[in-house]
Formats: sequence, structure tokens, C-alpha cells
Amino acid sequence: MICPTCGKEVPESSIFCAYCGNRLISMISKPEDFVKNILIRRIEAIKNRDTKAIKEIVCNEKYSRFDDWGPPFDLWGPEYLKNEANALKTIQGFNYETEAWKIDIFGDSAIAAFVIMYRGQIRDLSFNVKSRITAILIKQNGEWKVVHEHWSRFPESQMPNSKQQPILL
Repeated sequence: MICPTCGKEVPESSIFCAYCGNRLISMISKPEDFVKNILIRRIEAIKNRDTKAIKEIVCNEKYSRFDDWGPPFDLWGPEYLKNEANALKTIQGFNYETEAWKIDIFGDSAIAAFVIMYRGQIRDLSFNVKSRITAILIKQNGEWKVVHEHWSRFPESQMPNSKQQPILL
């Protein structure tokens, strides 16, 4: 679990964050909170270049993704995770903010939509991107797993002073 206050990883059974002291139990009481936490963990795993954490969060055999880096802007399957793992080796200074969360639960399925602003450097290219993300999750053996992600950039005209250049991760 990721503390929503300081962003540090804490054990699932924690009542308080060991780093900032934030009370956690009341923070994650609804299924929507668990889904949001999984998606924050997914982004934190990208930030920390933690491919092991990513494998724990996604449903590898069913995973698919439309990505905002390209061309090509194709539908990817589980092979995307291998491409992402290689790209993560070259990412530096990755940082992000999220906003405008909407999460709906349908039994053992969930749809989440939110906006992310992320920036950093990959290889020798700096990036500053604002995207819309839609994610579909399923509950397997009591745990939420990401089965599909769709990252879609806002048009460059909505990103002041941004030089977004598409490249394949």
C-alpha cells in the first residue's frame, strides 16, 4: 500500500504510516480507495523503475494497453510490459501529479479515470506530458489487478511551453 500523504510504501496491515504518521485505516475503507491505491502504486512503480512491483499490480496474462507514446499508437498486449521494463532503465527524474479521479466499482470489476501530469527525461529527451488515463481492473483472489490501461495525451495546445515529442517506449 502507498501512503496517500507522503507516497511511501507501507505494509498492507499498517494503521499508521511509519514515515509520516498519517492514519491509514480510515483512508482506505471503500473499494474505490483500494482501486485508486493500486493505480498510484502502478505510477509509483514507474517512477521507481520497479518492474517487480508492476508485475504484482497488473494481470500479466490479460493485460492490454493503448499508450500515449508512439507512434505506433497500437493496442499492446502483455508484451508492452517488456518494452516498458526496458524503457524504465532510461527514465530519470520522473515526477507526476494526478487529479480529477472517477472510480466506479461493478462487483469484481472497476473502471477508473483520472488526469496525470508527468515529466522527466527518457534517454536524452525531456518530457512534460498531460494525459487522461482510463484503467480497467478486476478483483482476483481478493486483490485488484490492472487488466487494461488507456493513456491519451491532451493536445499540445493545452500544454503551455511544452515540447512533446512522441517516441516509442
